[in-house]
Amino acid sequence: MFRIGHSTDIHQLVPNRKLILGGIEIPYEKGLLGHSDADALLHAITEAIIGALGLGDIGKHFPDNDPAYKDIDSKILLHKAYLLAKERGYIINNIDTTIFAEKPKMAPYI
Repeated sequence: MFRIGHSTDIHQLVPNRKLILGGIEIPYEKGLLGHSDADALLHAITEAIIGALGLGDIGKHFPDNDPAYKDIDSKILLHKAYLLAKERGYIINNIDTTIFAEKPKMAPYI
């Protein structure tokens, strides 16, 4: 059986934070605000997986008021979502993403 998940994630750009997208640190004077590393790309993928499984959303599984997730690497959250799918007998066949940003330019990091 196929399941399709869809998600978007938005974080505010603020000074004194690292900009991490897709697990890659991108040099820039601002970063994304969040409880974890605020990787909006990986958060959207993680939530799409959780949603496709009918298991709620990313906040249900990784609440932003839980100290365990403070500054956590979003690759860990994505892996946990992957394991939720695997435990239920699903495989991830395709992921397509879009990043909307005026700055910085993403092309050098793709």
